[in-house]
Amino acid sequence: MAFWVCGRAVVIEKLSWTMGGLCWLGLVQVNSAIAAMPATPAAAAETTVISQRPGQDDRFPPAAPEEPAPLPAEQPVLPAPAEPELDPPAPTPEAAPRVEITEIQVLGSTVFEPSDFDPVLAPYEGRALTLEELRQAADAVTQLYLNEGYITSRAILGNQTITDGVVQLQVIEGRLADIQVEGANRLANYVRDRVQLGADTPLSQIDLENQLRLLRVDPLIDNIEASLRAGEGLGESILIVRVEPADPIEARLILDTNSPPSVGTVRMGADITYRNPIGLGDRLSASAYRATTGGSELYELSYQVPINAMNGTITARVLPSYFEIIDPADIAALDVRGSADIYEVSFRQPLVRTPREEFALSLGFRHRSGETLLSGITIDESRTSLVQFGQDYVRRDVAGAWALRSQFNIGTELFDATDRPSPQADGQFMSWLGQVQRVQVLSEDNILILQGDLQLATDSLLGSDQFVVGGGQSVRGYSQNARFGDNGFRLSAEDRITVERDQAGTPIVQLAPFLDMAAVWNNRSETEANKENFLLGTGVGLLYRPIDQLNIRFDVGVPLVELDERGDSPQDVFMYLNLDYAL
Repeated sequence: MAFWVCGRAVVIEKLSWTMGGLCWLGLVQVNSAIAAMPATPAAAAETTVISQRPGQDDRFPPAAPEEPAPLPAEQPVLPAPAEPELDPPAPTPEAAPRVEITEIQVLGSTVFEPSDFDPVLAPYEGRALTLEELRQAADAVTQLYLNEGYITSRAILGNQTITDGVVQLQVIEGRLADIQVEGANRLANYVRDRVQLGADTPLSQIDLENQLRLLRVDPLIDNIEASLRAGEGLGESILIVRVEPADPIEARLILDTNSPPSVGTVRMGADITYRNPIGLGDRLSASAYRATTGGSELYELSYQVPINAMNGTITARVLPSYFEIIDPADIAALDVRGSADIYEVSFRQPLVRTPREEFALSLGFRHRSGETLLSGITIDESRTSLVQFGQDYVRRDVAGAWALRSQFNIGTELFDATDRPSPQADGQFMSWLGQVQRVQVLSEDNILILQGDLQLATDSLLGSDQFVVGGGQSVRGYSQNARFGDNGFRLSAEDRITVERDQAGTPIVQLAPFLDMAAVWNNRSETEANKENFLLGTGVGLLYRPIDQLNIRFDVGVPLVELDERGDSPQDVFMYLNLDYAL
């Protein structure tokens, strides 16, 4: 029996030789809060290759947050201006002149069809009306606009000659004459362009508030307030937007046990992000992670720039990594080391973007090259050049949130990608990776998180593109990267129960019982490295936030299915730790 404490094994498992090669060892990054981090060192099952195995999240272009948040209670962002003053009804003298009205026409409306006005105007048609009653008909049209959120539009009864009982009402649809941004420094154009998306004519309070709410949760902004005031022209308004920019620099220190024992389970890392370096709302990020044993080093440098007000972005990433097998129990693998470099560029464009939902498409190119050395001699090299087409969707409501992500990967021959005779795995393949998450609010102190991943491939895959399961961020109760294959699925259910909150109502202590399961399989059965490829684990996690800057997570997992090849049995206990400190 192996007893694991924070990823360290008292009985250290050995590398198993299968199909003439080393089983992959690595780090899986599924549903990690650091989705952009590269994978850890790994070794191939089909050939003598040890290389980087990326996690599923790392293959997606940077996008929405990994864990969707339920829709918060909507707080007013734009104080409602005084509604257009409707003409008060005046006493109608019995001798007031009346005009027979057969039809009331509404001119100048761009958002309503003529039939939309019939219910409010029908009471005024087909009878004799006074001037005051005609004004009331105009007020009824104004009220229709107000009810739909068009808060600066109104209908008026202009001077006219009534012919054949036909009267005309003129609609003045409100519009924004100017957007004045205060306190934004270099973000003024960034804010103005996004607010402008909600400033169509006629001006809609709903659309305008949606854009302001999106800016309120933008990492570039700490707080935003807005107010409307009357403009000089008829129906014109001026929007005053007051902005408090966020601190442009964000840094974090991380300690976790998300690395395999063969290269050193415990690792330390740092992330730093510089927001808006050139004033375009762009972001420059760098990260570095190193196993405390020195067995692995992972780096990332990325730059992201928005190219339109809908938050379409172009992202470029470079992810070099290095590893060395340092486990003295793995005699056969000692003096094995290697490296991998990933270069990636992607474009992501939201097509729908509101506080409640977002749907985006992405297109990217990813090149990866890896090398493995034994006693300083290169024993394997692999390269892949992938075209990636992705889709992601987030839907929020007060009861929870949905997040769906999909990505198609097409291996090409570009940049000398690995090409081997069939049926060997190489860089020419097609695969699909999908993820779904549901966050369900069961009660004020109880949130259920459901997750699912699925990968399907048409060909045998190189290890860097296989589906990997096992470990603290995949199937808890098993060692890191316990199983891998061309195809696979993973399901997870976690119930977060709040035990203690601070005075502001933020959870401080949460318990999180969980159940994880997964399975993998290859397209060629003869390449299966293990007899048992189904994993099922359960346990409980503790989430602790003693101060705002520090998040601690500690999980204890127990395997429910025995994996003889790796020594995991229902008597094993695995422990995982993650500390995240924001500077």
